[in-house]
Amino acid sequence: MKNLWNDADAEKMIADYARKGVGGDLALRVYTTRLLGGEPRLVLHGGGNTSCKTKATDLLGDEWDVLCVKGSGWDMAVIEPQGLPAVKMGALLKARALDKLSDEDMVALQRSNLIDPSSPNPSVETLLHAFLPHKFVDHTHSTAILAIVDQEDSKPLIKAVFGDRLGYVPYIKPGFDLAKVAAEVFDADPSVEGLILDKHGIFTFGDDARQAYDRMIHYVNVAEEYVARNGKPQAAKAALPAKLAKPSDIAPTLRGAVAVARGEGRFYRMISDFRTSDAIVDFINSAKIADYAGRGVSTPDLSIRIKTGPMAVPAPDADKLGDYKAVIRSHVEAFVKDYTAYFETNDALDDVKRTMLDPMPRLTLVPGLGMFGHGRTLKDAKIASDVGEMWIEAVRGAEAVGNFHPLSKADLFPLEYWSLEQ
Repeated sequence: MKNLWNDADAEKMIADYARKGVGGDLALRVYTTRLLGGEPRLVLHGGGNTSCKTKATDLLGDEWDVLCVKGSGWDMAVIEPQGLPAVKMGALLKARALDKLSDEDMVALQRSNLIDPSSPNPSVETLLHAFLPHKFVDHTHSTAILAIVDQEDSKPLIKAVFGDRLGYVPYIKPGFDLAKVAAEVFDADPSVEGLILDKHGIFTFGDDARQAYDRMIHYVNVAEEYVARNGKPQAAKAALPAKLAKPSDIAPTLRGAVAVARGEGRFYRMISDFRTSDAIVDFINSAKIADYAGRGVSTPDLSIRIKTGPMAVPAPDADKLGDYKAVIRSHVEAFVKDYTAYFETNDALDDVKRTMLDPMPRLTLVPGLGMFGHGRTLKDAKIASDVGEMWIEAVRGAEAVGNFHPLSKADLFPLEYWSLEQ
């Protein structure tokens, strides 16, 4: 992965934002956040977060030490200063002494300490950023990093790849508990240059924006190079029909099958985005593609985009399209049945009242052709396809160095049905 830092660009951004009353720290935070957000192998569509510790003045003219951290709903690739709301550091640091803090109270604490009360909600990982002492902190869901952490026993592999330069944090749902454990891992060895979060992603940090960014790109490259050097041969390919149907032959059937019933014979129709390339088709043609799809998403936040994972269907035979309609319907019915069981099983584990989201797949993998992203809007459909491309890259890497073993469905459920995500 190329390091895109450019001194002239950084200085220009500082100057441009200075004319708008934005300080140099925040200008550089915007600059490197955009660099990270513009690379889909690092973050996608609202994923990841960044922060910087600086000073800000409130409406009364009082100056505060603050954490400017990515706000909910902002895409790192196009972030502006207002997408990095300033939160008073003193209150955030005091929270570390608490034994417990609910998600709702965490949000209330963060919002009640915003310099600008009209700002978006700070990231759910705000406390993790605050508890680390560094001025700049970067967090991504790099596909190369996921290839390393999405293993059944990832800790030894993480050690082999990164040595002692990155701290290891076991999987914990984002929020207060994760922030405390991550801070404890850092405190145990303050020489580390970042943290690897199992089944989740990577944090890097530094005294300035460039150092944190450089470290991110460096360790992603370490992971990429390890996968390239140590990869084992790909799984065998599935047999394909002698004459494949075209994407346009099956798209109407697929769209009809994933439509969401809303009663009285009416449906919410999905829009589908077809995506293909040699790399996509090569991977989807694996004889194990249904197995990979059934294992789940490569990082937990993807559950809000493609649910528990993709749906894999057989390759369509152009001479048997009439039969293929039933094949599609049966696979969608199986996906819905599995998703419903996933919801009912995990929903019954506590007293929280939840309403099941629609159970339709958002990503369909078709050997020989490519994949279809599905969504209520074209934007949502394209996002699902984007997620699919990065899922493929992460799974391919994980299988190359071991076996793709992402977060369990039981651990995924609290995130998909998290009040802070829905």
